[in-house]
Amino acid sequence: MRYDVLIVGGGSAGCVLAARLSEDPAREICLVEAGPDYGPLAEGRWPDELLDPRALAFSHDWGTGGEDDRSLGARVIGGCSAHNACLLFEGATSDYDEWGQDWTHAALAPHIARASTTLRKTRLNTNRPAPFHTAFVEAAQGAGFPLLEDANDASRPIGVATGPWNVAGGVRWNTAFAFLDPVRERPNLTILSDALVDRVVLDGTRASGVLVHDGRRLEADLVVLAAGAYFTPAILLRSGIGPEAELRRHRIPVAVDLPVAERLLDHFGSGVVWEPTDELHERTASHIAESGAAFQPYSVVKAASSACPDGTWDIHLLSWTNPAPGETDRYEVFCSGFHMKPRSVGRVRLRSTDPQDLPVVERGFLSHEEDLTVIVEALELARTIGGTEPLRSLVARELEPGDYDLEDYVSANVRNYFHPAGTCAMGEVTDIRGQVHGTDRLVVADASIMPTIPRANTNLSTVAIAEKIASLW
Repeated sequence: MRYDVLIVGGGSAGCVLAARLSEDPAREICLVEAGPDYGPLAEGRWPDELLDPRALAFSHDWGTGGEDDRSLGARVIGGCSAHNACLLFEGATSDYDEWGQDWTHAALAPHIARASTTLRKTRLNTNRPAPFHTAFVEAAQGAGFPLLEDANDASRPIGVATGPWNVAGGVRWNTAFAFLDPVRERPNLTILSDALVDRVVLDGTRASGVLVHDGRRLEADLVVLAAGAYFTPAILLRSGIGPEAELRRHRIPVAVDLPVAERLLDHFGSGVVWEPTDELHERTASHIAESGAAFQPYSVVKAASSACPDGTWDIHLLSWTNPAPGETDRYEVFCSGFHMKPRSVGRVRLRSTDPQDLPVVERGFLSHEEDLTVIVEALELARTIGGTEPLRSLVARELEPGDYDLEDYVSANVRNYFHPAGTCAMGEVTDIRGQVHGTDRLVVADASIMPTIPRANTNLSTVAIAEKIASLW
């Protein structure tokens, strides 16, 4: 079968692209997803853990594949939007303005607004937050952070917010529900699940289709890669598009020499862990007995370090609570502190030419000393909130970092925020329409093309990127 457009990756970006590009009934569209497709939500075949927004879901995880045990994302239709924490934060105006005149905040704002509406953005993920979360929000205000009614209001960059979220009717409203379900019956849209793409087929430098790992060849007039910041570059590398040295290391013929996967961006940080008092354990147990379960995340503090420019933020403090492993009626409570505008970068490399081998992810965290200072300040802010009432009376003591030197603790316990980006950056790897330099009819349309990382959870920005790229093709 030959298609007009092949979309590789049915995640946050891919579902958007499939919905928008199939609006033209004269175009045959095929969405190719490596994982399963459980069909429309209404058919009731989706696993409960993917529907439940109260906790992260890892049942459909790709695996780790890197130098740590952190997830490489979800292998399922809807992608990371089907297992993430559902936060819909926007970056600062300046974050998008630095992407260039065609991708300024003003140019992207209509797409962000459309994405927010389609994802059913709401200010609260629950009307009944867990006792720790309620105390955290009150303590943050007591520590000087104003309550933000709209966390994306550019005029109020600092404060504590209880959202926004893509949670609708108690369901994690992923992009498959938001974008794909309304268009599944279109006769010009084919959804091909459980199909792992090996590489792009090139006629010279023109994309003519893709090769699936089982040997099938799918042909198309336009190939759009939307497999995410780890897997989109891996597909390009296997296709002979990337740094010459990396390709020759795997004996891959060089089609186009480009810095693919040489600059991996992500947010990263560490956290403060407290021991709950007996009162907090009891109140949490009572809350869960009444509500069924607690939302593990609930609120975010947007804060500025001493290195942050005026009028913006560079820190997220995320409140979190969950049942203690192997315990009954005992809970864990902590605050993660993430650097939202880090300078450190990593890279992605091929493990082998086999598409079933996960790529090697080299995080590169803390390669810039300034990033360590910001995260240390984030933990100091978390400690300040933990020492402010009413939270102070609900935590017995600090378990981590405890007596550790903060710089040593962060260095030993740094972790990412699950926001990979930048491995096929505009200007370096693609043009402003997402087309890969030196190729024809080959486009990247996901977080890979971000030239810099916005100071926000990247899912909303990724959906907006897909909206914009779809409008250009």
